[in-house]
Amino acid sequence: MLGILSLVLAFVVLKFPGGSLAAIVIVIGIFMIIDGILHFSQRGHLRSIGMKSTGMLTFLAILDIIVGLAIIIWPASFGAIYVWISVAIGMVMDSLFELWAAKYIKQVGKGYYWFVVIMAIIGLILGIVMMFSPAFGLSFVVALLAAYLLVFGVMEIVKAF
Repeated sequence: MLGILSLVLAFVVLKFPGGSLAAIVIVIGIFMIIDGILHFSQRGHLRSIGMKSTGMLTFLAILDIIVGLAIIIWPASFGAIYVWISVAIGMVMDSLFELWAAKYIKQVGKGYYWFVVIMAIIGLILGIVMMFSPAFGLSFVVALLAAYLLVFGVMEIVKAF
């Protein structure tokens, strides 16, 4: 059932990319608020197990809550920009890390090494293009969601049999 639902959702995301992007942005805002509340509520426990200062945790928890609220209040402007920049920077940083880590992967095998290097270079190029093209960046986010739902749905259906 989960597989079929994921496939249907993947096609809905592809058919309605604008609405899907708005939903993604709202969900990210809700997650940030929940994450901020959870981090804020964990301060007492962390102090009880020996953490001397929770000031940075408190600051980041409040920042998460404020950014999450801003994303929900202004999803088309602030929320979309936040998602666009976060994904682009995250993709560049992840690709740079993969390129750095590739030297250790070389020991596993040359084929895998070159696969990682090529994928990291493609990710780096896509991340840089996304930084300078908000429309491409946000379209890419929606396409990634649809691809994930499609693959997840197929995997769940295969597992059921």
